Amino acid sequence: MRRAILLALCVVLPSTTMARGIFARLFLGGGHVPGMERQYRVIKGKKLGTFLAGEFAGKRAVILLPPEPPPMPEDFDSGEEPCVAVFKGLLAGRKGVKVVATIRPKMPAAVKAKMERTMAGGDMMMPEALQWFGVKELNKELAAYKGKYDLLICLGRLPGTDGMGIGGGRKQISYKELNFWKEKGVSVAIAEGGISRFGKLIEEGKICAVVNCKRMIQDADYEKRPAKDLDEAFATRFVLITPENVEEHRAYFRR
Repeated sequence: MRRAILLALCVVLPSTTMARGIFARLFLGGGHVPGMERQYRVIKGKKLGTFLAGEFAGKRAVILLPPEPPPMPEDFDSGEEPCVAVFKGLLAGRKGVKVVATIRPKMPAAVKAKMERTMAGGDMMMPEALQWFGVKELNKELAAYKGKYDLLICLGRLPGTDGMGIGGGRKQISYKELNFWKEKGVSVAIAEGGISRFGKLIEEGKICAVVNCKRMIQDADYEKRPAKDLDEAFATRFVLITPENVEEHRAYFRR
């Protein structure tokens, strides 16, 4: 079942050598890329953490991990979640920034039970359950820390950014309704997830940094093992976009 699911997913990946190559090597076996991919994810987190340590020394941070993933069949071994390596690198680099909380939103029991029943019947696609975590849920998660943090570090996509309904009769609330945008003195850093809507927020300084994959990475660069130097290794795959260089990276954002 695992191999069949993964091969099916290959069909919907972008038709680029790099995208298909990453997927095949990560999940279908072969080569040294799985280890390399994890190393690069650690590097991504460490670079962001190092930047934040320089900008927010002595400040308080909340780290937001992606919400709990859906339950999978027993014979589906998905391995380590991608955010784990980024998280490890972030903690190694953020020296001087105090982490006051790490949030991992838990899937509601009713949603999890419904998904388990659905998958037991052989249906792997359940969009309304996959999108259970929205703006209201994130606002609730962060309410307990209001006034207690200066920096929110996101290791996953912010809800309300894909412009799609979330199913179940509920209309998606825009990311603009996330409460932390309105909180004085709070900055946001994004290690993972879509950033195309955030150009203006970066210009305004509300988002202090985002990490994104470089556009049009050459296959030769993709195959490189990480350099020992952090900046060199990071620049092989990623860009760090801040208010100071956002104009230089305008192509990453919607006009």
